[in-house]
Amino acid sequence: MSITVIIIIAFTIALVVGPLMWLRPTPRDRQLERLRGHARKRGLNISIREIPDPDPRPQDRVSSGGKVLQPSLNVALYQLPLRLPGRVEGRHAPDWEVIRLRHDVRSDVEDEVSAGLLSGWRFSRPGLPLIEGVVGRLSELLAGAPRGTAKVEGDASTVGLYWHERGAEAEVDAIADLLEALRLLQIEVSEAAAREEALQRRLAEDPEA
Repeated sequence: MSITVIIIIAFTIALVVGPLMWLRPTPRDRQLERLRGHARKRGLNISIREIPDPDPRPQDRVSSGGKVLQPSLNVALYQLPLRLPGRVEGRHAPDWEVIRLRHDVRSDVEDEVSAGLLSGWRFSRPGLPLIEGVVGRLSELLAGAPRGTAKVEGDASTVGLYWHERGAEAEVDAIADLLEALRLLQIEVSEAAAREEALQRRLAEDPEA
């Protein structure tokens, strides 16, 4: 077999095998597949989101040339449906969001709304009733958020956690447990709001009741 024929055969094999090698899943691909598969088994929905960086570093806000930047993060949103009881309407559910401060603790910058939250966290959408019991329970739950968590939120349809997807199935279990506890807290607060509204309506209709 001539050198020319060998070169042609080798080149042909490379053309066929090369693209196949690119299609092989990387270790990161396999990790994400395991994490997301485990999350779905726990009843979670996963979507990929690009969100504004909730806690950018100063150098990420402005370029070296002085241009104002809009730093963002590519993260996975792990969500659990809320499923409000039939007697509670969506408007009774609080709409809130807390962010994790990554680059420094900045406890001296805590705003009044975030007072009482676990250190390193801050409300960015303060729709949760700011009563001691609720904020304290939220803080206890946030302590279980895995490394790589960017923010946690709740509204009338879901509770969710934005995550950089690090670690193994144990971190997914922590997220699932956290979201289930947040779901129950969200429902409890929604039910309390519905009861308060009903009470105020009765008092308005019959002040002597």
